[in-house]
Amino acid sequence: MIREDVKAISLVWLSRTGLTNLNSGEGGTNLVDIKKYRWNREEYPYVSGQAMRFYLKEAIRREIKPEEACIPDQQGETCGQIDKCILCDLFGFMTTLPDIGARTRVSPVKVSPATGLIPLSETLINDFLTRRYRGLEVGEMRGDIVNVELSMNIYKAGICIDVHRVGCEEELTEIGKIEGKKPKPVQSAVLKSYIPESERGRRIGLLLDAVKDFSDYSKQARLLTDFTPDLILIALQTNYSHRLQKALELELEDGIRLSLSRLEQVLGEVESESVALLAGMLDGVIENAGEVKKLLENKGVTILTPRQAIDETKKALGL
Repeated sequence: MIREDVKAISLVWLSRTGLTNLNSGEGGTNLVDIKKYRWNREEYPYVSGQAMRFYLKEAIRREIKPEEACIPDQQGETCGQIDKCILCDLFGFMTTLPDIGARTRVSPVKVSPATGLIPLSETLINDFLTRRYRGLEVGEMRGDIVNVELSMNIYKAGICIDVHRVGCEEELTEIGKIEGKKPKPVQSAVLKSYIPESERGRRIGLLLDAVKDFSDYSKQARLLTDFTPDLILIALQTNYSHRLQKALELELEDGIRLSLSRLEQVLGEVESESVALLAGMLDGVIENAGEVKKLLENKGVTILTPRQAIDETKKALGL
């Protein structure tokens, strides 16, 4: 049984990558570029929220039976059966069904883009690739030429799970009438569950496990890297809020340091509405790791590895 007082599970993390291209932009005929955003006259890389959702979906798909998750058709539509399809339940859908029409489900799992925190001016390179045609005569050089943009970076990403909406849908119910010549019904929305409580817990557990192991990002055949969390904060919240997503901010003036003031302020706001705060950290991601650990310990947060922090989250939830 999942703790009834937990309404949201919020996770935010940093991940340090090797030299890679995780999510390509529009590019050109012979350029595979990196998706970029601009801030304060600098360009930074990012991985789209759509790509992040895909990575998490594929990680879940690896751990379940084939019949527990549908495959989108050629139009990108899914089955929309949240009682049978784990991915339609967790990530929502917009599909058309015979004799019903358009049907949508807002995802109970909110996923952020992964935003690079180090300017590309400091990390961007071009990888020059050639593909020489077979069967050419000796000395003849013809083939395809491609430039691929690569970058090393530290990315911030996060998710927030609306716990009570997993496996459920809102249905209208009549709670009264407005009297008059033509009485009008007064309706309210209630959540109706389509799966057992044990299955709801299992699905949330699968999603949390996916954060530990997602790996199906692009360009990995020759640009292998790890994109899973290196520093993670997790809150089991009694309210639904995305506030924890602002806890991790880098300061780059004197090396790569995590902002202690921002971390302390956001944790101070989140802890009063949380039944548990957990943290996981690997060495070598930020230069003031010792100060961060001390701050977290003063807040009563035990420092684990990222995998251990997620496992402890599942235990705290009762999974």
